Amino acid sequence: MDFRRLLLGTTVATAVTALVGVVTATAGAGLTCEARWPLCDGAVFGLFPANFMSFIEWSHRLVAMITGFLIVGSTVAAWRGGRQRRVRLATLVALLLTPIQVVFGAFTVLVREFVFGYSILVLTLHFALASAILAALVAATVWTYAAETAVSPDRVRQAGAAALLAFPVMVALTPRLFVTFGEVAQFVYYAVGFGTFAALVVVALWGRELDARLVSAAGGLGAALVVGQLVVARRAFGDTGQLLILGLSFAAFALTVLAVRRTRRVETTVAPVESVGN
Repeated sequence: MDFRRLLLGTTVATAVTALVGVVTATAGAGLTCEARWPLCDGAVFGLFPANFMSFIEWSHRLVAMITGFLIVGSTVAAWRGGRQRRVRLATLVALLLTPIQVVFGAFTVLVREFVFGYSILVLTLHFALASAILAALVAATVWTYAAETAVSPDRVRQAGAAALLAFPVMVALTPRLFVTFGEVAQFVYYAVGFGTFAALVVVALWGRELDARLVSAAGGLGAALVVGQLVVARRAFGDTGQLLILGLSFAAFALTVLAVRRTRRVETTVAPVESVGN
């Protein structure tokens, strides 16, 4: 398989796993395990779930398992294929963080404290690790494409424009601002959020390839603010939480506008730096 497609597929699968995890947490499906984790309700590898909540929990596990194998495959392919050092290290980071993420996934079920039966700290760390794994894979994908295709200011602007189009959707879906923040709204909100995050990582890394430091810094900070926004959205129950989310969103939007505008001053195009076999 073409390495770029494998890496892109792994990155998409990681985002999907995180989205399914959001749905699982929102539905409280992990509570079906009670004190019987990891077997939970006794289903045979999820083939015969006891109820719909059990089905959601086991589906999340299945998707996560497939994604884990893809991460292993991408890492092995990167190292055996002699890819760029930064690509190899990024896939290795994703691989090393994955088992830690699994442990925290278990903790979200086993730790029953504070809010809705879960520890806020554990849930936050679980989500932060998922974001870190996704960031590492997005970086590896971006660097792989930069090594094999030309990077131009137009490409950076396109990524920034995609992020700018996503911000109004995220504002409209801000928890309990205009809509009820149920399972569907959360799924769309986080899907758009992960897409925005990925687009800004592209802006940051490709901006660096073009030696446009301000573009890179604005994109990177914007991506970090989007993650912060997604983390806060998990626990935003009052006006303060809503204002914080909106503040982070508008700040990330302003940084994205800055990055896009600054790319107009960049005239260089970086050609592929290497050619590696598939």
